[in-house]
This record gives sequence, structure tokens and C-alpha cells, in this order.
Amino acid sequence: MYLAYAFPVTAPAPSAEHWQSLFTLYVIAAVIVAGVVFVLFFFFLVKYRRRPGVAEPADAPKVGVMVDRGNPALAAILTALLVALFFGLTLNTFALNAYLQQPPNDPNAVHIDVIGFQWGWRFVYSNGKDVIGEMRVPQHVTVILNITSQDVFHSFGIPDFKIKRDALPGRVNVAWFVADANIGSVYKIRCYELCGTGHALMTADLLVLDPAAFTTWLKGA
Repeated sequence: MYLAYAFPVTAPAPSAEHWQSLFTLYVIAAVIVAGVVFVLFFFFLVKYRRRPGVAEPADAPKVGVMVDRGNPALAAILTALLVALFFGLTLNTFALNAYLQQPPNDPNAVHIDVIGFQWGWRFVYSNGKDVIGEMRVPQHVTVILNITSQDVFHSFGIPDFKIKRDALPGRVNVAWFVADANIGSVYKIRCYELCGTGHALMTADLLVLDPAAFTTWLKGA
């Protein structure tokens, strides 16, 4: 008998660590840039503030008048650094996504075609077994998902495993994970793309089985 969503052990996909590292890198870069901007903001706010009885600095900017154009070389250097930073982060994001689209070469992996439709999920196994609304996987075995859609844009996600891939008609996106979770654990699968009036109900269950039990189920009727 399966557990009824009673606090299953969270088992993030191996890709989650890579995405978390990239996210942390983005946060660090954003904090550094924001820190520099705020420091300069308050520096100039204090330097050029109006003070009773004190003449304005000679280099104080006048409304509507460009008194000092600043240092063009410094501005160019800062712009180049920002462009390089964000270009590098963007390039790293696309490279990581391409890398994670390549599943491990595991001869024992379980391959499942995931097909989104309004409003549900169909799971087709390599032997042709076709199930709607429920995906069963073996414990501690690589599971490779080929995700697509038969109608409109959907987005396949397993929040506890930190997996999310677009399900697009005419295109197959790949995701993979290893279900290192307790046997009998149940996880929710959801759609994360607004796809019509039944979007909120477009869910499915992921069940983690003992490998022997999974093989018996897969070969069954």
C-alpha cells in the first residue's frame, strides 16, 4: 500500500545541484552590482546635498545643464565589465541547459515518454505500456523522460525533485533523475504553464517502487 502524500523523503534530481549553483552565482553577481550602485547613490546623495549657508560645490550638476560629463574611460570600462558579466552568465546558463539535456549513458535506465494534453499527463514506457495520471519508477534507478505535448504548450514539473521542462508540441525535451526515495513514496507532478481552463487540475502522481515490483508491474497487463 502506498503512502498518501505523507511527507515523503525529498529526492532532488542530480541536475538540481547544478541549477542551484548557477542560481547562487546569479544572486552573488546581483548583490555585488546592487551594492556598488547603492554605495555610489548614497555617496553622491551626501556629496551634493543642499546645506544651508554652504555654497554648492563647483562641480555640482545644474538642472538642465551638463556641467561635467564625468570620466568616459571609466564609464566604458564599467559598461564592458557589466556586459562581460551578464554575457558570461547567460552563456553559462545555455551551456548548462544543453549539458543537462544529455542523460547519462546507463544501460539499465528506464525510458518514459511523457505526453501532455489538455488536461492530463500520459506516460508511455519502452515496452508500450501506456498509463494516464500515474508514473511509476523503480527506486535507485536512472529514469529518463522524453517530454512533449500533443496539443498546446505545457510545462512538466516534479517540484520535490526540482525538475521542470517545457512540454511543447512537435518538440521533445529531455529530463532525468534517480528516485533515491523511500519505497512507496508518492510525489505530485504538475503543469506549470497556463494551458486552459483545466490547468489547475492537470496533475499526476509519481510512485516509487521496489525495482522487482516495478519490473513485475511493467510486464503485467
